Amino acid sequence: MYIKPPQIQLLTAFESAARVNSFKKAATELSITASAVSQQIKQLEAYLDVQLFNRLTRRVELTEAGVAFQRVAENTLSTYRSGYSAFQQQFSKPTIRLSVIPFVAFELIIPNLHEFRQLHPDIDLRIETSMALIDFDKEPIDAALRFGDGNWNGVEKLIISDCQSALVASRSLLESRPINSLDDLASHTLIHTRSSEDDWQKVANNLGLSKIVGKNHLVMDSYLSAMKAAEEGLGIAIGLFPLNNKWVRMGRLVTVFEPIDISYKNYFVFRRNDRKQKQLACCFQWLKAKYQALEQE
Repeated sequence: MYIKPPQIQLLTAFESAARVNSFKKAATELSITASAVSQQIKQLEAYLDVQLFNRLTRRVELTEAGVAFQRVAENTLSTYRSGYSAFQQQFSKPTIRLSVIPFVAFELIIPNLHEFRQLHPDIDLRIETSMALIDFDKEPIDAALRFGDGNWNGVEKLIISDCQSALVASRSLLESRPINSLDDLASHTLIHTRSSEDDWQKVANNLGLSKIVGKNHLVMDSYLSAMKAAEEGLGIAIGLFPLNNKWVRMGRLVTVFEPIDISYKNYFVFRRNDRKQKQLACCFQWLKAKYQALEQE
């Protein structure tokens, strides 16, 4: 004879109490009272007509029947949770988590985010800022905007734009201490974007020099901080274009020499995800258009 199983909501209180050996801790976990947990378990025991817990002074422990029913509860709830997760992914708004450096977030993406939402109301684009490379196997990131040589294994990558580099500084600094040749940098502070690599050595390598000598060195934790330091007249920084086109047009920074082409490019880096492939393509096309707009400034 078929007997209906107990109501599924009773399994939640039982599974939690069985896992932590306490009605009180289960109540805290479920944000209900301990008496509510106790009442639901009593209801479940009455329906099953077996005792599931031995009630001790400061804790509870499963009976033999409780151990057997714990497996039933765990399997049932696990199937329900994974099924609901798949359902939610299929029918809810797809989320794209995009990692960018702070400068790109504040200067390019956030000011234009309303446009993206108007164009793609079905995509929940979430911006996360970081200067570090992303480990897609360990972090819940779908895509990243990164500057480099593109030599990254295990990821898909598309070129957003070519890149140029130029030394930048405040107008007031250059008026007080003009720079007519690279030798003049010896009287200036060289601003570094981060401590993990020597960006000024890369400039020297591009120019065929062994090194570039500065009076002092100022190390910042991000590209945005380096640009702000240069804007405040604290030294000479290495600007990337077209990212800095707007700052130069507005007079916030001045290029010391004309920008030169470099081998590094701006990339849209992502992990292959067939379920989000359409949304990733939309993000790439929109970002590429934003960079193209920068090139026109």
